[in-house]
Amino acid sequence: MHGGARDLEITRTRAHRVDRGPWAVALNETAATDDCTVTLLALAVVDEVIRVSGIMRLLRRSDLRLSNLPALILATLDGAPLELLRAHALPNGAMFWVSWTYGRPAEVCTGYEGRIDHIDFAYGARSVVREAVPGPWVFTFSVPNESAAGGRSHPDDSVGEA
Repeated sequence: MHGGARDLEITRTRAHRVDRGPWAVALNETAATDDCTVTLLALAVVDEVIRVSGIMRLLRRSDLRLSNLPALILATLDGAPLELLRAHALPNGAMFWVSWTYGRPAEVCTGYEGRIDHIDFAYGARSVVREAVPGPWVFTFSVPNESAAGGRSHPDDSVGEA
């Protein structure tokens, strides 16, 4: 070894708030048909992505399930749709936890419209029968800036600042 052995010093610190760290806002937006309700629960911002999470509840039949995860088209009110990076569903009986991850827009604190045009279901024990249920399920919400959030603090929506 070069320079001999050194004593390592470990400094412990208390957990503390990190400026410009991840943050989230509650959405609580629901759209429904006779077959299914979709509730968007939260929008989270982490680094260069945003994630919308929620639940889907299938109402009509106990043997009904999703045949694939529906596309949530998400756009700012004054812009093009955001780039969908990935989507996930975790089934729990007639309920599914769902999430969609998008590339972060230039401005996060703005208005959004989300839209699901159709949801594909499957049912049947021996042969799977697929059924597309037309929507649309439409959601409109705003992500407030710090002053509109009632004093709750989250970083501004600028990208790339130190």
